[in-house]
Amino acid sequence: MKHYCSTKFTELQVHVQGRLLYNCCKAWPERINLEWLEANPGKLFHTDTMIKDRKLMIEDKSCVSCHHGCYKYEEQGLSSARLQQHNHEFISDPDSPLKHLQISLSTDCNMTCMYCGPEWSTSWHKDIKKNGAHELIGFKLDNDNFSDLWAKIKQKSRSNESKFFKLLLKEISLANGLESITLLGGEPLLNNQLETLLEMSENKRITIVTGLGVSSIRLANLLKKTTNKKIKFRVSGEATGSFFELIRYGISWNDFQQRVRMISDHGHEIEFSSTPSNISLLDFTNFYETFSKQHTININPLSERPFLMPHVLDDRSKRDFIDEIKSRNNVSQFQEISRLVNLDPSETDRSNLGNYLKQFSSRRSIDTSFLPEHFRKWCGL
Repeated sequence: MKHYCSTKFTELQVHVQGRLLYNCCKAWPERINLEWLEANPGKLFHTDTMIKDRKLMIEDKSCVSCHHGCYKYEEQGLSSARLQQHNHEFISDPDSPLKHLQISLSTDCNMTCMYCGPEWSTSWHKDIKKNGAHELIGFKLDNDNFSDLWAKIKQKSRSNESKFFKLLLKEISLANGLESITLLGGEPLLNNQLETLLEMSENKRITIVTGLGVSSIRLANLLKKTTNKKIKFRVSGEATGSFFELIRYGISWNDFQQRVRMISDHGHEIEFSSTPSNISLLDFTNFYETFSKQHTININPLSERPFLMPHVLDDRSKRDFIDEIKSRNNVSQFQEISRLVNLDPSETDRSNLGNYLKQFSSRRSIDTSFLPEHFRKWCGL
């Protein structure tokens, strides 16, 4: 089918801070009216807009909320999240029950990962407020460069956040078909509402998406109170040492490893979500060797920073990476990344990469001399 997507019928993403509802991260959000929700308990997954969209999809017609995401990519001949889902179960009921819920508790975060921005991290927002925007050729990252809806919200008033959270807890209790809950941020481990959610969701499969950017004391206290062994930690990471500390700025490599050990020692499953970029490819094999024997490593394609894409690399770095993975040709993670490396970078992306690295590292007083000399010379760093 040309427009149908089963995600619209089974999944919901909620941003508590903004009171936003999405059926997936690529879809245009709907901002919930709290008075309406209070008067219509159990309807969070069945707003008028969602029902309308599902009816259109059942007829294989396009819906507006998906136009700026998947449909836009497909019109350009690109792959999309919709096309990458191979198991599209056809659901003909627009009132189908919610199965998978994702909750973004807030944008509070201690880290400024290279791939992220102010719409998902308060630390990024503070950095840009203090140092100004990142301006490159055809690219600008500032505190006003959100979607139109985010521009209105813009990290400000949270006056209705508490009320919405209470209504959300009620919605969870009424969602009889709910199978899993995924908790995101910002950094969800910083959020004081996390414990409440974990307590009331003991029989559900819980996934916490985290960069582990919290103190060991805070993490230890949370783990002590956690009795649900179904909780899985999906940890962001794709490099080691100085490479890690550049890409995932805000936590040291040693602290990161310690937090991973703490979670493992407590008996919880850990899987890694690795975002391959040109920087991480310079060290990804070391990351793989460090964690792959005990943990699953999943690849999360990068889409927001074209100049950080894996193919924006000098030829020598590409050859070195291909040589390193020759003995691992049967490893799916490396097969997936090697396909991304083979494209030729544009001069614009090459120039933007060097300038972005200069801006990013100088603002944080990061010494980038550990990066290979041939790579630094190629991108003008």
